Amino acid sequence: MSWAIVAGVLFAGCPSGQATTTDADATSDAVTAGSTTPTPTTDGPGTSSTSDSPTSTTSTSTTAGTTDEPTSSTSSTSTTSAETTSSSTGEPPPPSIAVVPITDDNRAYVEMHGGWGPHLRGLMRAPDDSLWFHVDAGEDALHNRTIRYFRRGADEPAWSLIAEQYHTDGVQQNVASVMLGATILSYGVNIQQHYLEECYFDTTNPANRACNAVLIGGQVYATPLSSNYVGAAVLGPGAQIVWFTVVGANGGPGQLIYTYNYGGGWNGPVVADLGGANDIGYVHAMSTPQGQLALVGQTFTGAYPNGTYAAVVADITPGQVPTFTTLDSPDPAAVVRSGADLLYDANGETHVLALFDGAVAYYHRPAGAAWAGHTAPLHVFADTYRARFAYPDDAGAWLVRGSASGQGVQLLRAPMGPGPLAWGAAEVIEVASAGDGFAAPSALYVESRTYQLAPAGGLHFAVCGQYQVGDRTIWHGSAE
Repeated sequence: MSWAIVAGVLFAGCPSGQATTTDADATSDAVTAGSTTPTPTTDGPGTSSTSDSPTSTTSTSTTAGTTDEPTSSTSSTSTTSAETTSSSTGEPPPPSIAVVPITDDNRAYVEMHGGWGPHLRGLMRAPDDSLWFHVDAGEDALHNRTIRYFRRGADEPAWSLIAEQYHTDGVQQNVASVMLGATILSYGVNIQQHYLEECYFDTTNPANRACNAVLIGGQVYATPLSSNYVGAAVLGPGAQIVWFTVVGANGGPGQLIYTYNYGGGWNGPVVADLGGANDIGYVHAMSTPQGQLALVGQTFTGAYPNGTYAAVVADITPGQVPTFTTLDSPDPAAVVRSGADLLYDANGETHVLALFDGAVAYYHRPAGAAWAGHTAPLHVFADTYRARFAYPDDAGAWLVRGSASGQGVQLLRAPMGPGPLAWGAAEVIEVASAGDGFAAPSALYVESRTYQLAPAGGLHFAVCGQYQVGDRTIWHGSAE
């Protein structure tokens, strides 16, 4: 069945032979270790959305027929709550989706769009059932000065800015965050002082916060030159893992480096080569019940611009060196440029999304299997720039999909396996536009076990608007 309920951006990469970024997903990240100058983009100017009031946009519903490609046939728009209608088959109606702003002061520049690095953060649930989200702030793409923490209580209609804290001087890129208990932990690479920074923030006592260098073996861990592309995930109770890449000089081979902490201190670091690739970034990952980390990321091989992108998958057993496998393209003429998301489900199966040529491909690995033999895509979502998994319960998996061409944000729900998710028979919800740029998001965020130990408390996602149109604004969508 397919429900239709009311309710693009493709950015050129900017990889480097030294330490600039290699973003298939950004307009021009143009930042990393060293003194790289940001590269201006050629996109036309736009205006930012500047509404931070606690008004909401709520979807209304109609019914659409099932097709092989799950798109909806009708939609309308409403700025107030509306009742949903049930299917003519007598099945329960889909949820209505309410959308409220989180902030209209997201970090966004001409050189770096506001949706850069959607893998770095999610909506995070604290023990008191409040949701938290953070954004970075700084005067330009070369300076990340502060972390800004936003909160929405379980019974609160709007988000509030609770606190800010300063990074150590020298953090440039956006940072990756996870929540352990009531504490938000954020990680970034300090490219001036050459260490991995950890910032902690106690959501029960906002005054209890600080940023310090990560210690391994009692010593400040010195990051290699050209370290970039940080990422983080929860491994289990009290445990987390942090990784980054070392960009190879002059297009040469790079490395993945990770460190992990079970609560008693940081271990490693573990260094893995990339099979000749220059770097690996934009890593989406999720832990398994066995304590491993399943991941999908983006590699670049060669010296920019005369190189190639690929989406690669791997499993990390903490303390061991991973092996990377390249995902196949849906079409020999297409280039799979980057990972888009990963979900490890309750059946022990791995679901992966990868970005290519204005679309997103879906991959599936059965429980207990290696990636070899499972690298071919099983479904393609056309006209898609962003796509993320949402997994609020075991009854089904949601996909949040953002159009590449301004056609809006969709939610798709497919029955949970075992086996590949049947996206061609998925329910579809069209989310009502909440403001300028909403229909072509530059980033999507979700509540996920990647960023917190607890399961998601419902269907929650966030949308960052279109580059130079609404990418200073981030909205929160939730099922009602």
